[in-house]
Amino acid sequence: MCVDVDGGAAVGCKPIRPTLVVGQKSESPGGNTGDRLTVGKIEKRQDWLNCTFPASRRGEVQQLVDSYIGQGQRRERGTNTYMQSHGWESGAILAWTEGRPECWSSFNGDSCDLILPDRKLVFFRELQLLDAKCTRADYAIDVPKELVTMDMIHEAARLDQVVGFRRYFPKRVVRDMKTGELDQDEADFGRRGRDGSGRYVRWYDKGLESDGEIDRIRCEVETSGDTADAWFQILCDEESQAKFDQTVGRIVCGSIKFADKSGAHGHADRYQTLPWWDRIVQLVGDAAVVVARVKPSLERSVQYLKRVTPMIFARAARVVTDLGMDGEQVVVDLVRKLLDVGAGKLALRGDPPPLDCRIDFERLLELA
Repeated sequence: MCVDVDGGAAVGCKPIRPTLVVGQKSESPGGNTGDRLTVGKIEKRQDWLNCTFPASRRGEVQQLVDSYIGQGQRRERGTNTYMQSHGWESGAILAWTEGRPECWSSFNGDSCDLILPDRKLVFFRELQLLDAKCTRADYAIDVPKELVTMDMIHEAARLDQVVGFRRYFPKRVVRDMKTGELDQDEADFGRRGRDGSGRYVRWYDKGLESDGEIDRIRCEVETSGDTADAWFQILCDEESQAKFDQTVGRIVCGSIKFADKSGAHGHADRYQTLPWWDRIVQLVGDAAVVVARVKPSLERSVQYLKRVTPMIFARAARVVTDLGMDGEQVVVDLVRKLLDVGAGKLALRGDPPPLDCRIDFERLLELA
C-alpha cells in the first residue's frame, strides 16, 4: 500500500513529496503504558524533534511550548548559528536571529518525555499548523533481551548481514578489566550530514546506560533533512494516536534490516531475513519512506551562501591578518580560485544551465 502525502514547507525550505511504503503489519495493536508507547513486548518512543518555522510564528511557537512543558525564559546567548534564544528547564530551545526568515526549535529527549504519550499526535499537528518543517526527529524501540542482544547485533555486522548500511561503528567500553564488565555497548550504522541517507541507526544496551533501570536493547533512528520532514508530515496525517504509535515503530524497523546475503549474488529480493529480526518486525511492522528531492534554485542557493559564508570569510581574513599577511586579499584570491574550479566543472559537464538558473541577474546581485 502506498500513500502520497504533500509535504509542507516553511520559509526557505524545499518542497518535497514523501511516499509511504508499508511493509509487514504488526501482530498487536498500539497501546499506552504510562510514559512509553507499547506494542506487544516492544516499547516505542519518539525521542527528539528539531523544526524550523517562519520567523513570524516565533511568538506562537513559544506559547505552544509553554502550554506543554511549562514556562521558559530568555537565554543570554544564542545557539546553532542563531544570535538569540529562549530556553526551558528540560533543555528545549527556541532560537532566532533578527532579520532571518526562520526561527528554530529543538526538543531534546527530556522535553519529549514531558509530552504525554496520548498527546503526541496533537502536538505534532499543532506544530504543523504553525508551518513547521522538521529537520531532525529521533524514534526508538526498546526490545526485551529475550528477543535480541548486543552480541547478535555485532555478530550480524561482522558477518555482513546488515542491509541498508555500509558504515558500522562498534563502541564497547570496558568498565572492569578483570571481569570484562562493560560500561557501554553500542553499534552505530550510517553517516550523518550531507553525505548521509537521512537515517542514522544506533543499537545500544539501555540497561548499561540507565544503570539497570531499563534492561532492554534500544534501537534508535535519527532521521534528518527531507527524510525527517517526510516522516513528520506522515505522522501528522495519521488518523489516531494508535496509528501514530504504530508508525513510530515502523519507522525504526523500516530503517534497517538484518539478513543472510549468502547465495543472493547481490539481489536484495533474495536475502533471507534473520529469524530474530523477522520476529521483531512481525511484532512491530515496518515501513519505508521515499522522498522526491527537489534541487534548490540558484536564488535560494545564493541566499544560503549569504547567510553562512560572511562570518567564515571574516574569520579567515582575521586569522591570515594576524599572521602578518593581507587577509582580505587572500580571501578574495580564494573566492577567485573557487570560481575557476566551478567553471572547470561546468565546462566538463557541457550541459546548458537548468531553467531555474535563468533568473533576473539584477535580482541576484541585490541578494549578494
